Amino acid sequence: MKPILKRTLTTVAVAAALVAAPLANATNGYFKIGYGAKNRGMGGAGMAFAQDALAPAVNPAALAGVGNRFDAGAEIFNPQREGGLDASGMLVDAARFPFVAADAQGQNAAADSGATIFAIPNFGISRDMGGGLTMGLAVVANGGMNTRYNQNLYTNALAPVIGQTSSNLFPGTTGPSGFAGLLEFGFGVPAANIDAAEGQLLSNPNLGPSLGVNLSQVLILPTIAYQMTSSQSIGFSPVIAYQRFRAYGLGLFAALSSDASHLTNNGDDDAWGYGARIGYQGNFFNGMVSIGAAYTSKVNMEKFDNYSGLFAENGDFDIPSNYGAGLAIHPTSSLTIAADWSRINYSDVAAINNPGPTADQFFSGLAFALSGGTAPGTSISNPLGTNNGYGFGWDDINVYKVGVNYMYSSKWTFRAGYNHADSPYDRDQTLFNILAPGLVEDHVTAGFTYSPTPSSELTVTYMHAFRNSEKYTYQGTGGFAPFSFKTQNAMSQNALEASYAWKF
Repeated sequence: MKPILKRTLTTVAVAAALVAAPLANATNGYFKIGYGAKNRGMGGAGMAFAQDALAPAVNPAALAGVGNRFDAGAEIFNPQREGGLDASGMLVDAARFPFVAADAQGQNAAADSGATIFAIPNFGISRDMGGGLTMGLAVVANGGMNTRYNQNLYTNALAPVIGQTSSNLFPGTTGPSGFAGLLEFGFGVPAANIDAAEGQLLSNPNLGPSLGVNLSQVLILPTIAYQMTSSQSIGFSPVIAYQRFRAYGLGLFAALSSDASHLTNNGDDDAWGYGARIGYQGNFFNGMVSIGAAYTSKVNMEKFDNYSGLFAENGDFDIPSNYGAGLAIHPTSSLTIAADWSRINYSDVAAINNPGPTADQFFSGLAFALSGGTAPGTSISNPLGTNNGYGFGWDDINVYKVGVNYMYSSKWTFRAGYNHADSPYDRDQTLFNILAPGLVEDHVTAGFTYSPTPSSELTVTYMHAFRNSEKYTYQGTGGFAPFSFKTQNAMSQNALEASYAWKF
C-alpha cells in the first residue's frame, strides 16, 4: 500500500479505532448484532429495510432511496465476562506416586474481567446523485474480542503442579514433586533436561500478573447503489478494514508456541485488509413487501507479525466472509416488520476455527515441554502459530433477527427487536476461550427516534444480551487418566446507543 494512501486511511480509521477498541465480544460471535442505533433497535434486521446512511454495513443496495443525510452515533457498551480454570484435578501425590517427596496440585482460579465500559462510534453519509444513483461512505466498528483479568488464570491454576526434580534446583519442597518429579521417575527423563526446560519457563516474564487480549476491527465502506427500476436496486462496497490486536500474560504457553518471542506481551500490532460486499433489494406488491440480500467476501488482512507465534498461519487473522437475506413487510404506512437471516463463516480463518487442545494433547504437550522434548511418547501436536496451530475452535454460525418499526407520529418512531445467534464454539473449546468468551446467544433491543424538525433526528437504543455460560471437564485418558481440569466461560451484556442525523 502506498505511504500517502496508507496515511490517509489511517487518519480515517484510527479516529474510530481508538475509541472502538476494544469491543469485548460483540455478541454474534465477535461481530456486532447491527450497525447504527436504528438498525440495532430492530435487533439488527435491515437487509430489506434501510433507515440511515449506515445501511452499507448491512446491505449496500439498501442505500438507494435513503436520500441525502449524515448520521453519527456512539454506543456505550457494558459487557460482563467471566473466566475460570480449576486445575485441582491435576494432582501428583504420594498416594499414587510414592517417589514424590511432597504433593503438588493445580489450583482453582476464577475472575471477572475488568474493563466493562467501552465507547464505540460510527458514522455515515449518503448523497443522491440523481439518475437512480446514490453514493455514500460508512465507517463502523465490525466487532472485536477483549478480556482483562486482574489475575493470570492460566499461571495461577497450572503453575503450582509443575514441581521440581530431585536436584532441588528451584524453590519449594525438597525432593521431587509435581509433573517434574513424575517425568523424572515415571518417564525416566534426566533431571538436567527437566531443570533446563523448567528454568526457561519460570524465567519467562510473561507469566503474570494479569491476563487478556484485545482485538478491534473497523470497516471503511465507500458505497455506490443504483436503482435499476422504481422497485429494484443493487449496491457495491469495497471493504477496507483496519484491525488492531494485543495479548498479554500468555507466557505459560511459550513452550507450546512455534515462535515464543512472538506469542505474547508484544504491544499493539495492527493490520490493513480489503474485501468486497454486494447487495440487492427489491420492493413488491406496491411496496408492501421488500426483500434484500447481501454477500461479503473474506477480508484478506495483513498478518499480525508481532503475534506470529500465537495465531495460526504465522499470525494471519482475516475477517470471515458472511452473507444473508431479509424480508420486510409494510402492512401500513407507519408499521414495518422485518426479519433477517445471516451466516458468518468463521471457518474461513484458521486462527479462529482451528480447535484448541484436547486434554491428552494438552498433557502431552506439557510433558514434552517440561522434559525438553525428551519424554517418550509425548509431543506438541499443533504448535501455536503453525498452519494447524491451536485456535479458538469457532464454527460457522447462523444469526436470526426480527424487528418492528412503528412510526407513531411525524416526530416519534418506536422500535423493538430480537436477535439470536448460535454460540460459535462447543464446551470442549472453553480452555482458550477464557480469553474470548463470545458465547452470548439471545439479545433484546428497544429504542426510539425523535425528530424535532424535518431535517434532524435523535435516535436512542438499548440492548440487553442474556447471560450464557459453558463449563467443561478436560479428562485425560490412558497414561494421563489420573489428571483433569475444568474450565468455565460466561458473558452477559448491556448497551446504550445514541445517534444524531442531519438531512440535507
